[in-house]
Amino acid sequence: MTRLYSEGFEMQDTVGLDKFACYESTDEHRSGEASLNIIGSGTLRYDVNDLDELYFRIALKASGTNTTRAAKISWRNGSTVLGSANIVWTSSGYITLYVGTTAVAVGTISNLESNWTLIEVYVKIDDATGEITAKVEGIQDGTFSGDTKPGADTVIDNLLISNYSSGGIGANTAVYIDDFALNDTAGGVDDSWCGDGHIIVLKPNGDTATIDLTPSAAVDHYTLVDDIRMDGDTTYVEGSVVDEEDIYDLEACGLGEVVITRIWTEARARDTAATGKNIALITKASGGAEVSGGDVALPNSYTKKVLGAEEIVNPVDSAAWEVADIDALQGGVRTRS
Repeated sequence: MTRLYSEGFEMQDTVGLDKFACYESTDEHRSGEASLNIIGSGTLRYDVNDLDELYFRIALKASGTNTTRAAKISWRNGSTVLGSANIVWTSSGYITLYVGTTAVAVGTISNLESNWTLIEVYVKIDDATGEITAKVEGIQDGTFSGDTKPGADTVIDNLLISNYSSGGIGANTAVYIDDFALNDTAGGVDDSWCGDGHIIVLKPNGDTATIDLTPSAAVDHYTLVDDIRMDGDTTYVEGSVVDEEDIYDLEACGLGEVVITRIWTEARARDTAATGKNIALITKASGGAEVSGGDVALPNSYTKKVLGAEEIVNPVDSAAWEVADIDALQGGVRTRS
């Protein structure tokens, strides 16, 4: 599997994100219940492991009082910009692709103001056979082939998403982002265009028969862990005995005729003893066994996004997930050493 990031900001916080002047927003969202708002000189950074080829998807929407509203997505090595895509929201605004600081291609699809726009970009870094190709709402819109290596750097180690309105820093403009995804080209799965995608969250809505952890209050356990956004140490479950579990029923997804490409569990947790203890997040499909995402070491503060296994098929029948499968899904947490 080669999906490196899938992010819909549905936890309504910025835990685990490398960001400046970015805030979760429930006022605007393309799917689910939240997006991320990049304001003023804000930036959001995603680190990757030295790639010379990648695909990313991002949905964007701009609002504010600047004449020109724009976002800039740069692929970089450290702080060196290898290339970028600039997206402008006006009746005559288009996507522009850059190698270094040189524009190499301009699209023809205008990005209407106040609309969500789905942008996809493919980047290959090479001094002879490089390529940058963009899609707007699934339609190819701008491409360049040739030298995409403006200097000595041969790999990308981070993407930087920034508010870039009126030709500079985006004063008085907000850029909202949602449904972000990033693929590399290895592994035979998720190794090409990300395609359209909508990310939602299903919260716990009931206790199962497996409830081992200690609650912070004498109530149903699921009511202590269903907070969006999290309430820190106000309500929680905890445990110190290895391999104790809390498993919860999840709310119905409310989806109709859709293709479900992946699921994963996500939590906010910390180690109260500051000793680097581990937890594992669990999913359980109807009729199947528990699937663990592997041990995750916890910090002593809520600064780490805890993720479980990403599953692209139902492990019970190895077939694509269906709405009925999701509506019967359970999830939870296991204490580890």
